[in-house]
Amino acid sequence: MKNSDNYVILGGTKYFRTVAPILTKERWHAIEQLVKQSIVDDTELEFTLCIGSYEEIVRGKAFLFNESLQSFLVNHRVVMGKEIVAVSYPDKYEDELLEMEVQSDAFLS
Repeated sequence: MKNSDNYVILGGTKYFRTVAPILTKERWHAIEQLVKQSIVDDTELEFTLCIGSYEEIVRGKAFLFNESLQSFLVNHRVVMGKEIVAVSYPDKYEDELLEMEVQSDAFLS
């Protein structure tokens, strides 16, 4: 998905060019089951979204917002099913890198 040639920087964040997949009934059912399981397990999910043909990543605990509109609520943001490119559990390695970056910034201050 991430092509180094096709990106735009908005607000200091890199958004990569992507294509939204077609939301079929089977795909929606799989996403919905993953979200319901994350609610039961009380874990965060990472949503890769296609917004204006660019990729955006939203992380947090998801809640089924509206089943008929196929939408979720993630960190006070409504995520529509047709915007979802991929759903996964967050990578712990990225969390460790972010924590080390914050600690180094605090050390320099």
